[in-house]
Amino acid sequence: MQTDANTTPTNQSHATAPAGQEDSRHVVLTEMRSADELASLSGRSASDMRRDLDRWKADGRILSIRDEGVEYFALFALDPAEEYRPYPAVARVIEILSEVFSREESYGLASWFVGLNSYLDDQRPADLLASDPEWVIEAAQDEANESKSPRSRT
Repeated sequence: MQTDANTTPTNQSHATAPAGQEDSRHVVLTEMRSADELASLSGRSASDMRRDLDRWKADGRILSIRDEGVEYFALFALDPAEEYRPYPAVARVIEILSEVFSREESYGLASWFVGLNSYLDDQRPADLLASDPEWVIEAAQDEANESKSPRSRT
């Protein structure tokens, strides 16, 4: 690998970080929907859906991200069998992981849900919310415990 005089190995790794962040951002955004899109999916009016999403978000029952001026909500957090209302486990996971991810790190929280998780045998937490919500809650608790561990801080 050829470097110029102004590029150190440390600077090179920082130069690639935005591309990795962009990939993560793209993955997260593919799992998110606007209020209007969710209203269409659920067969409810856009105003009713927005009102419910705002309430659920305030109650910590759903996560959202803002991207290019648009607020997107986690489709995976909503149960189609229950008229697109949040899975009960989502609120508990958000509560647990608030110890790990601040409100400003909504991409990080969303990435946790859509990323493969070794505690869940390399399955995505988002995919298990309907079938095994308690296991997802355990995985969130494991994540929170790991973030508190002295080994994870070194």
